[in-house]
Amino acid sequence: MSEKIMVSVMCTAFNHKEYIREALEGMVNQQTDFDYEILINDDVSTDGTADIVREYAEKYPAKVRAFFPENNLYSQNIDVYYHTFFPNARGKYVAFCEGDDYWTDMTKLQQQVDFLESHPEYSACVHNTELFYCAGNHENEPLIKREGERDVEFEDILPGMNNAWHTSSLMAKTELLKNPPDYYYVACDYGFGDYPYGIWLRQNGPVHFIDRCMSVYRLNSNEASWSSGVDYATDKLVRFITGVVEMLKCFRHHVQDEKLLQLVDRYINEGMFQLLYTQGRDRELRKPPYRDILKNKPLEFRIKNLIKCAFPGLHKMYRKHRGYEE
Repeated sequence: MSEKIMVSVMCTAFNHKEYIREALEGMVNQQTDFDYEILINDDVSTDGTADIVREYAEKYPAKVRAFFPENNLYSQNIDVYYHTFFPNARGKYVAFCEGDDYWTDMTKLQQQVDFLESHPEYSACVHNTELFYCAGNHENEPLIKREGERDVEFEDILPGMNNAWHTSSLMAKTELLKNPPDYYYVACDYGFGDYPYGIWLRQNGPVHFIDRCMSVYRLNSNEASWSSGVDYATDKLVRFITGVVEMLKCFRHHVQDEKLLQLVDRYINEGMFQLLYTQGRDRELRKPPYRDILKNKPLEFRIKNLIKCAFPGLHKMYRKHRGYEE
């Protein structure tokens, strides 16, 4: 690891021609008193994204290091972070910004490095992120609604990363993320990695939250985006929820604290509840251990569950009509 490079910024790009320039501008214009590098992988884009990446690599040769694989890594289930980024990262810390997101504060890296350097016991530093709805169906809003600087706890992370931080806000110790736990690979088999990262980082030290929006997360930016891939697609949603449950079951073997173990079991059960609901298995929601979760749902939800269970034939016809079942 080079002593000169403090931060390695990792950026994935695929068909982000409309957005990549704004993302790169936010990265190359960071105001720091240390050196940092930008590692960007264009995953065989077909819309001209690669040309823009090459433009910035030529303009900022000391800062931007671009990678252009011959074949699309994602389609081969190759993890770009461990195939390309981490083997080439020289920074003490890593930060992230996907090609359709961007940073809005040019002191972001400096603020996070300053905190981590003065608090070496911390594993990571994050901040708030603005949600940008590309479809225009909602007004922009902060991801995290809590106010004030604080540390992020397991109680924030285990319900899901949208309750803790967005990847575009994360700065973490490189050595920690270079050596992820077994439950990271379980999650990756189901197509996501931010959730196990969050658990792993909190498992290895405190994580500090800066109450300031310094990045933007574009929702439904294109068909390849994560937000577009899960919303309104039952099969993908089932796969994601299944992955969360399996990941938490694997993480459970690492837990010794009884209070945390109870919390993990709670979210395993809530994940299974959501999975059964998504699959239309409403009768099973009325049985232990899911019955207690059902009791705490709003009255409208419980009434609908009762109707579905009383008229299973009509419920099945409705699910087929909606395209939830073959």
